[in-house]
Amino acid sequence: MVYTHIVTRGTADFDLYPYNPSATAGWIFVALFGICAALHLFYMIKLRAWFFIPFVLGCIGELFGYYGRAWSHDNIRDGTPYLIQMMLILGSAPLLAASIYMTLGRYIRALDAEHHAIIRTRWLTKIYVAIDVISFVCQIMGSAAQASGDSDGMQKGIHLVLGGLAFQLVAFVRLNNSPSEISARFSVNWKKYMWALYCVSVLVFIRSLYRFVEFAAGAGTIMVTGEECLYVFDASLLFLVAVCLALVHPGNLIKSVGVKQAERLTGDAESYIPLNGRES
Repeated sequence: MVYTHIVTRGTADFDLYPYNPSATAGWIFVALFGICAALHLFYMIKLRAWFFIPFVLGCIGELFGYYGRAWSHDNIRDGTPYLIQMMLILGSAPLLAASIYMTLGRYIRALDAEHHAIIRTRWLTKIYVAIDVISFVCQIMGSAAQASGDSDGMQKGIHLVLGGLAFQLVAFVRLNNSPSEISARFSVNWKKYMWALYCVSVLVFIRSLYRFVEFAAGAGTIMVTGEECLYVFDASLLFLVAVCLALVHPGNLIKSVGVKQAERLTGDAESYIPLNGRES
């Protein structure tokens, strides 16, 4: 007797995916983002880098987003895991990106390099968090209407992200050519941290570009009819962002500069007290 495997269906009257999501791929990224979330939580507490809370939450969101995709395997008409994976995968990326903008602002202040910046650090995070929120809304709208998407909004988002990359590059080049007193005095390898920040920014930009092309192209393209592109240009890139910032954690630079300043002013490294995490 031949047994036919019947794919479990939910309550929807139509398939929510044009394919059956891979449970294996989903669980792999559940594990990877789970490790990243635990690692960044450890570093955040150890270094008292409270400004990295959004990044930890972003890793946790990615974890549960890919749990939703693993759950969707053989349940492609079940709306619950579909909504979980869509909202969390799209919603977690802005949290990761916002942490990058916050980190840049803190680098600039820690190195006393605000005179090199083309945007005041007090506005930097506010501006780019707003950009991320707008981008997130556009992506949700595109997901809700996959046949068309909101290509105009996404294209503006890409231009704004490019502007953010240009801002970081200008700040880095100006600081490199004309070091601030702090960056020149202290033996801190700040260039390593700035290059790491720029690399993860490029990864986030590529991921944003992929999302723009996905929504602009509409239904029927390989980016919609298969999930390979999602794992290559979204999951993998954001995982690399998490790995890179774990290997070169921003909290190490900020703490190193703070400790050296405390030693110079008081002669006691233990007198260093980190900022409370508020972006000013």
